[in-house]
Amino acid sequence: MTFHGYHHITSIVTSAREDMRFHAGVLGLRNVKRTVLLDGDRPFYHLYYGNEYGEPGTLLTSFAFGPDRPEGRRGSGQVSSISLSVPRGSLNFWLDRLNSHGLPATRFELLGDQRIRFAHPDGIEHQLVEVDVDDRLPWTGADVPAAAAIRGVHSVTVCTREVDELDMFLHEGMGLRSRDADGAVKAYTMARGSAGQVVEVDHQPDIPQGTWGYMRNTIDHVAFDVREADAQLQFKDRLETMGFIDVTEPRDRNYFYSVYFRTPAGAMFEATRSHPQGFLKDETLDSLGSCLQLPSWLEEKQDELLAELARTQPLD
Repeated sequence: MTFHGYHHITSIVTSAREDMRFHAGVLGLRNVKRTVLLDGDRPFYHLYYGNEYGEPGTLLTSFAFGPDRPEGRRGSGQVSSISLSVPRGSLNFWLDRLNSHGLPATRFELLGDQRIRFAHPDGIEHQLVEVDVDDRLPWTGADVPAAAAIRGVHSVTVCTREVDELDMFLHEGMGLRSRDADGAVKAYTMARGSAGQVVEVDHQPDIPQGTWGYMRNTIDHVAFDVREADAQLQFKDRLETMGFIDVTEPRDRNYFYSVYFRTPAGAMFEATRSHPQGFLKDETLDSLGSCLQLPSWLEEKQDELLAELARTQPLD
């Protein structure tokens, strides 16, 4: 099995300030890194949230583009929902908390799990899923009690009009196993099949195609945790041998190395190998997320980038 679980999930949002309020203020995650999108020539915040260390599998990240970027159209060929793991018995706490922050939440059951559905301020669907066991340590520096705190990513939902080729890709390309199904939704699992090891596929044959590219209010990509350089390259070779050539060379993302690949459904995935120091390569544990950090090739532009971000996306 190449993948050990999730690494991070990246959404495209409008406001950096509102995104920070949602993830850190409401969900109680730690802002572990403030940096910028490394593609293109305009500065946009890339914000990371997770547990104390920002460990793989606990990470949600956001590109904050501002209101000038076109809004995306949600539909087939996208990741349609982000599900997060919470302890058994905590959903009533989260229902009250979300509703008190003006985020309407509803309780439901899917694939045998008790869940809550709600949305990011930009309309991106999120779920909280109750689990009995999840050994990932939560961030306890917010006002969410440890007994209810989010442990990390539980799963994502891929919306697709066609399932046969995607099913083959998940099995043969990514090494996932089929689990159970509930109506139109089918679960696939990574190594152990526990929380943080599940991919859900929602078969919606009549839904229009969603947009790709950097479009606001959509989920951009899902990254899976690969811990060895050889495994990352072997995975890339396996996809290309199968004829899936929409795969990139490893890219240096400062805190990790990324191989991007597009699934037959259209959703963008990523095989990600963390830098040995992770987010501690340029900040101490106590100072994580306290100020803007740039890769070495952008440091000479720091004053310029800070001025532009302060003008377009003030955080404080």
